This record gives sequence, structure tokens and C-alpha cells, in this order.
Amino acid sequence: MSEVVEWVEERGVVSLRLNRPQVKNAVNGEVMSLLGEYISALEARDDLVAVLFCSAGSESFCSGGDLLWTRGLDTPEQGVEMSRRMQAILHRLSALPVPVIGVLSGYALGGGAELALACDLRVMEEHAFFQFKQARVGLMSGWGGGARLLQLVGYARAMELFAACPRVEAHDAVRMGLANKVVPVGCGRDEALALVEDFRKASGRSIRVIKRYLQDADGLDLAAGQALESERFAELWCSAEHRAALAAFAAKVRPDFGRG
Repeated sequence: MSEVVEWVEERGVVSLRLNRPQVKNAVNGEVMSLLGEYISALEARDDLVAVLFCSAGSESFCSGGDLLWTRGLDTPEQGVEMSRRMQAILHRLSALPVPVIGVLSGYALGGGAELALACDLRVMEEHAFFQFKQARVGLMSGWGGGARLLQLVGYARAMELFAACPRVEAHDAVRMGLANKVVPVGCGRDEALALVEDFRKASGRSIRVIKRYLQDADGLDLAAGQALESERFAELWCSAEHRAALAAFAAKVRPDFGRG
């Protein structure tokens, strides 16, 4: 039997693939457990180039929480425990030191939209859309997506998306800053892998420091952000990869960071 979350790896790129198309790739306790195990394995790796988060089928990226499962969580305490458990999983996903790319080959509804926002970048196939529809089932965001949406689009837009629950089509998602690219149906994974090939041309250490800086600087005032920027810049200034790049420039060749 296939895992409800599949692990596929090639050349330092790990794809985590939701595999419950019969329930629109909804998340249940088994999915959470397997995601936690896989993320633990990823956290222990120092050879990763990128992580792709994708799903089976062409209809749904993720439809949020599995309602048949969540119906059994019938006390406030159980609801809070589930919320905090998934928040912790998605925090760990977003904290991985390499770029995490969400490949939306279908719609992302409710908690599924929150899952997508935990990725660093999002590639959407042109038929995909977001819909933050938690309020239409008497809820609000609970997996950390509220804070992420507020950071990405601001208060007024976040209020509209949560309260009116409109569909956000792929091109509108790019304009709002919810997605990076829109591609034809069936081309999402190829586009994500093309991005990864561009990552390979850069210093892996630089990308890791940049990601950590961008996450840590979010919310700082300008002076504090610039001070932190100088600290992180200093980490790289005398690095072997920077020295190798300078030598390659002098020799008029492309630096080889060993990420092929």
C-alpha cells in the first residue's frame, strides 16, 4: 500500500507528496505523523538542495483537515492539541535550511492553503486556486496560516480573504504575493525543478544564510534589520565558497559549488 505521504529523492532534492486523492489530499493524524517523521529525517541532512511539497492528482493540492477525522476531536482541548501539533510540523517545514517549494497542481482550501503558505515559494498550475474558507465551516485558521497570510498581504487583504472567502485564482495569487509563478496544467513540478537548477548555480551556504536572515529579519525595524544583515554577511565573507568564487572570477570560469 502506498504511503499517505510519499518521499521521492533525486540529486539532493526531496519531494514530499500528499497521496490521498480519494479525499482530496486532506490531512489526518496519519498524515501528520508521517510528515513529522519525514521532516525529522530532513532536519538531519546537510546535503539537501531543496524540498518540494506536492500532491497526487490534478484536482486538489490539499483540501485541509480531513473532516471525517476531525469530527472525532470533539473537545476544545483536542482541537487545540491538533492545531498546535500541525503548527509545529509546518514551523519545522518552513525552518528547514533549504528552499521549500510548494507545487500546487490543484486547489488549496482552508488548512491546505495554510500548508502552502508554510513553503518558501509556491508554483501554481493555472487551474489551481487558494480559498481560505475556514469561516464557512465555523472556524478560523489554526495551522499558522493566519500570521503568514497577514505578513504576505497585510491586514485589509487578509481580512477580506478570511471573511469573504473568495477564490484566489493563480494569476491573482501572484499579484498578491501568495505565489511566485503560474504554469500550464501538468507543468508545476517541472517548473519547480527548473528553479532548483538555478539554486544549484549558487552557493548552498549562501542560500542557507539568506533564508535564515530573511526569516529572522521579518518584523524588525530598518536599523535592526540592517545590523542583522551585516552579521550574516560577515559569516560568508571569508567562507571557502566565497574565496572559490573569487578565484573562478579571476580565471574567467563559473564557480563550481559542487551542487550538480
